[in-house]
Amino acid sequence: MATPETRPDHVEAVVSSRRTSLLVDSQRPVPDALVDRLIAAATWAPNHKRTWPWRFTVLTGASRAVLGERMSAAAGGFGAPEAQVLKLRTKYLRSPTVVLVWVRTDSADEVRRREDRDATAAAVQNMLLTATAHDLASYWGTVPDQLVPTVRDVAGVGPHHDLVALVYLGWPTGAVAVPPRPEPVVDRLT
Repeated sequence: MATPETRPDHVEAVVSSRRTSLLVDSQRPVPDALVDRLIAAATWAPNHKRTWPWRFTVLTGASRAVLGERMSAAAGGFGAPEAQVLKLRTKYLRSPTVVLVWVRTDSADEVRRREDRDATAAAVQNMLLTATAHDLASYWGTVPDQLVPTVRDVAGVGPHHDLVALVYLGWPTGAVAVPPRPEPVVDRLT
């Protein structure tokens, strides 16, 4: 039986109200207990072979600056434009919490690796929706492939983990407009 919090209209409202936003108070921390709830919700994502392929690294405080400094140095080393190198230095300080979401890639089975990555992407969506339900702003970012080894090193994970998402979390300081959505393309076969 559906409770008021789980009625379809409530769930759909959370889904449709989720916005990608970095309009956050970078100084107001997100409580660890709330981040733990978001991560717990992430682990309820569908996972075909029950491999539980995800891993999470939570960055707060000075660790965000360490990530930026290390990524900036690495980007400078492979000839990235100076503007990008400078931006990387402070980019991860824009929100009080950054969650790195990893997928384990040690399976020899290519199909399973794809399924595990899909499951981890679904876990990220669970995290984002739960953040919205708790009135947090969130942003799903990515990292250029050349910088992933640096991120792995900062996070302390080995080469058998691939970065699926870099999720910024924070308390919103403004609203983001609802972007128009095209009608879905649906083919019905009978």
